[in-house]
Amino acid sequence: MQIKKIIFITTMILAASLGSAKAYIDHQLGVELNRSLKSIAKRVTIDYSEVSTSLLGSAYIRKMHLSMPGYAPVLIDTITLYKAYQFYNPKKLPQQISIAIQGVQFPISDTATPAPILVSALGYAPYYFTLKELRHLGYARINANIDIELKHGEKKISLWGAINGRAWGELTLSTDLTNSLVITSLLTQPIQLTALTFSYTERGLFNRLFTMLAQRNKMTVAHLKQSLINKLKGDLSQITLDASILSSLQQFIQTPDKLTILMQPNSPITINTLLLTSPKHLGLKMTTRNSN
Repeated sequence: MQIKKIIFITTMILAASLGSAKAYIDHQLGVELNRSLKSIAKRVTIDYSEVSTSLLGSAYIRKMHLSMPGYAPVLIDTITLYKAYQFYNPKKLPQQISIAIQGVQFPISDTATPAPILVSALGYAPYYFTLKELRHLGYARINANIDIELKHGEKKISLWGAINGRAWGELTLSTDLTNSLVITSLLTQPIQLTALTFSYTERGLFNRLFTMLAQRNKMTVAHLKQSLINKLKGDLSQITLDASILSSLQQFIQTPDKLTILMQPNSPITINTLLLTSPKHLGLKMTTRNSN
C-alpha cells in the first residue's frame, strides 16, 4: 500500500510539473508571437484566440484573423507547427519543417470589373470572368486546408505544399532549391531553383466556368472550347515550346481533370530571373492525367 501511495504522489507531482512547464512554455510562446506580429502590424492586423503547445512538441495557433485595408479578412481555424522545439537555434533550419493550416476561409469580393486592357487587346476578353460571376456560380468564398513541408540536405532545400480547396480543386507544388542552410543567407543570397512540379486537380470549377462563358457569349460549350484552343494555338505557335504544352492544354480544355506543369532548367536558375528566361531553357513541359 505504501508503494502505491508513493507511485501515486510521484505521478501527481510529475503531472503538475509537466502542466506548469507547459503553461510557462505556452505563455512564452504567446509573448514571442505577439512580439513578431508587432513587426508587421503596419501592413496587416493579426488577431488570434489562443497559442499553445502539446507534450509532443507541436505549437498551435487557433482562431487567427488577418485583415488588411481594402481586402476581405482571412480566417484560419488552426495553424500547427510540428516539432516546434527544433527551432532552438534561430540561425539554422531544422532538417524538416511541417506546418498544417486548417480551416482557411476567404470571402470572394462581389465585384465585376471589366476585362483589363491587355486581356482585351490580346483577344481573350470572351474568356475573361469576374469575381461577381464566380459568386453567382456558387463560389462565394474559398475554404481550404493547407499542408507545407520543407526538408533540407547538403546545400539543398526541398519544399512541398498542398492546398485542398474542395470545390475549387486541389493544388500541389514541389520544388528543389539550392542555398546555404543558414536562415540569414536565405534572406541575403540568391535562391536557385533546380526543379519544380505544379499540379491542379479539377473539382468542377472549369466545367462550370466554360458553361457560364458559353452562355454569356451565346455559343455552345463545344464551340467556346474549340475557339479557345484555336486562339491558344495561334498565339503559342509564335513561341518555342515543348509539344506537350499545347497538347496538354488542349486536352485539359476539352476534358478538365488534372494538369501538371513540370520545370527542370538546364542549370539552376535564380528566382528573380525566372520570368526572364525562355521556356526552352526552363525545360518546361505539361502533362494531363490521361497522358501520364
